[in-house]
Amino acid sequence: MEMYIVLAVTLFMMIMFIWHKVPFGVTTMTCCIILAAAGIFDVKTAFSGFGNQIVVLIAPMLALSAVLGKTSLVAKISSLMDIMKNKRGILLVLTIYIVGAILAQFIPSTAVLTIMVVFLATLGNTGEITPKRLLLPLLGILCIWKSKLPIGMGATIFARYNALYEGIIPNEEYALQMLDPFIFSLVPMAVLTVYCLFAWRLLPKDDHQDIDRSALKNVKETAAMPHNQEILVYIVFIAVMLVLVLNKWTGSIMYVAPAVGVLILVYAKVLNVQEAVQKMTSDMIWMIAGVLAVADALGSSGAGEVIGRTILSLLGSNPHPLFVAFLFSAVTVIMTTFISNTATMNVLTPVAASVALAGGWDPRGLVLIIAVGNTLALGFPSGAAECAVCYAAGNYNPAKVLKFTLPYIILGISSMALTAY
Repeated sequence: MEMYIVLAVTLFMMIMFIWHKVPFGVTTMTCCIILAAAGIFDVKTAFSGFGNQIVVLIAPMLALSAVLGKTSLVAKISSLMDIMKNKRGILLVLTIYIVGAILAQFIPSTAVLTIMVVFLATLGNTGEITPKRLLLPLLGILCIWKSKLPIGMGATIFARYNALYEGIIPNEEYALQMLDPFIFSLVPMAVLTVYCLFAWRLLPKDDHQDIDRSALKNVKETAAMPHNQEILVYIVFIAVMLVLVLNKWTGSIMYVAPAVGVLILVYAKVLNVQEAVQKMTSDMIWMIAGVLAVADALGSSGAGEVIGRTILSLLGSNPHPLFVAFLFSAVTVIMTTFISNTATMNVLTPVAASVALAGGWDPRGLVLIIAVGNTLALGFPSGAAECAVCYAAGNYNPAKVLKFTLPYIILGISSMALTAY
């Protein structure tokens, strides 16, 4: 009976993630309450995710990243675009992509688009390189590069992925390490970056309609941070990054380093307490804490193994690992094209881990496919907030830009599957 209750709770969670009528955190907290009320877990265990080392690592990292975004670093990176105003050709395109990729490590992609479109609008609609020919490829760059470098939130993204399946496969040997997502992403990033570097020519150049800047979200201007405070932010951030990168030697200190950094900035009055609390109690934290409980329930009840064996039986008695990798790559990209990136990752990661468990495979390959593939949502406006903004600003017809988006999607699916295999 316990297993069927856990399966029902898991199904409820997946449906609610896809429907997304309430915040993800509300859904997972509902699951925790059901698990406790049904006697699957006691109350302490059902809500133990809030004390998990993964949550302790990620929550303060959100606050640190927010503070870094308030420094002049973003403005300095953006100012590089002024140097390129009189440049043309491949150097101009490459510079736009590089600046966009760097900005995507520190601020949301919608904000990056807003910053970049100001420069793109200066290009005009004459010549080969026009704003509308570069805006969609720039979205392609943001999709594959955001949070991929091991800095900012990219430094702790591995912990978020671990949270989605550690209860199903508790063997620490199969836990992701800090650099794993970055290393796995290298091939897809290289392939899709090269594609975007040349494939912008596939978009029509005879459309002289300007980018609709009214469709872009405004980036809030913040007051300049005093120089001494900014220097402290950089020192704290670099110190935290070093502790995370050197986790082989720093050990468990890694999990509390971001919290120490937040405390230093709070005591130095660089970070407002209210803002820090707001960031550290965001919906993402609720979601991760709740998912940890559901994943533990899937593992302890045997429900996860049942899911995995059921899917394996549908795939055949002995499916080839490469076929499974291609299947999860394709399903991930198709799902994330029409529902949110987060929902896609939350739904598919436990399923992939369960399939790997049933098949006797290392789950990290399939998990990383979903981790990378869930961001490749440029095929349709519904894929993510930045996709909606890009399609609206560029007035793109999804059917008319398929000559660019479809090869991008195929290359993304293929490069991920082959890398995992």
